[in-house]
Amino acid sequence: MTQRDPDAADRRVTASNITDPQLDQLWERVESAEARLAAAADLLSAGHSGWHDRVDIVRRLCAGEITAEQARTEDRDGR
Repeated sequence: MTQRDPDAADRRVTASNITDPQLDQLWERVESAEARLAAAADLLSAGHSGWHDRVDIVRRLCAGEITAEQARTEDRDGR
C-alpha cells in the first residue's frame, strides 16, 4: 500500500487558493485530457490497425506518451 503524503492536502488546488496562472494551467490540462479521450474513443471505435495494436496506441495516448495526431498516424500507417 502507498502511504498518504501528509502535505498533499496543503498542495492541493482548491477554489480558495488557486491563482489565475494555476487556473489557466488546469484548464489546459483538462482540454488536453478531453482531446486525448476523444481521440482514444475515435480510435477504438473506427481505427484502421488491428485491435491489439489499436489498444496499445490508445494506452500510450491516454498516458500522454504520444499526441492524438501521432496516435492517428500510427493507427493509419500501422506504426
